[in-house]
Amino acid sequence: MATPLNILVVEDESLIAEMVRVMLEDMGHRVPFVAYNYKTAARFLEEEEVGFAVFDINLKEGSEGIDLAKMANEMNIPFMFLTSYSDKATIDAAKVTKPGAYVIKPFSEEELYSGIEMSLMHLSPKKESIVKIKDGHRNIVIKTADIIFAKADNVYVEIYTTSKRHLVRQSLTAFTESFSCRDFIRVHRSFVVNKNFITTHSRSSIQLGDFEVPISRTYKEDVLLQLEG
Repeated sequence: MATPLNILVVEDESLIAEMVRVMLEDMGHRVPFVAYNYKTAARFLEEEEVGFAVFDINLKEGSEGIDLAKMANEMNIPFMFLTSYSDKATIDAAKVTKPGAYVIKPFSEEELYSGIEMSLMHLSPKKESIVKIKDGHRNIVIKTADIIFAKADNVYVEIYTTSKRHLVRQSLTAFTESFSCRDFIRVHRSFVVNKNFITTHSRSSIQLGDFEVPISRTYKEDVLLQLEG
């Protein structure tokens, strides 16, 4: 089996939720998150490290599983639907979210297994590189391609993206080690820059649009080698 997943199960029927949990754990996965309603499920998606989600479509208040699927898409979390509904309207609404699989109840362990495997198979191996940061109790997903530069500020890191600035309590080294991307260069003890945003550079500084970042003597040789060949 592939690497075990941290799976979120969202199902408003507690007996079915427990059955799904047992099946998934029998497959070797971890199921630390079980939610019976939209609010709890949304909190898990925002605050926890969810690697995969199994969504029931119709919860107590209606088609909330569809809304959760949209949230999972925004956070780059793969998912599948497990539902009693096979009518055209429900399927059409579900298709918009591009689930990895759509399994109809009642289901077998084999159908659940194949649904997960199909969902993971459909993931693009070239999907965009992302990094997750904590903003209070919320997980925020940032595309690394949108990060202009990051700056160490005492025990925090300021992350400047194309749309806004984020502040995360973390060391700059830990932040850069949390994702893998060849486009980032350490130019100073306090700065890491995305070379795709560099407009000009000298031997002592780098210009990234309106931002100017210093190059320290410690990193100068390596930085100039990467920028000038």
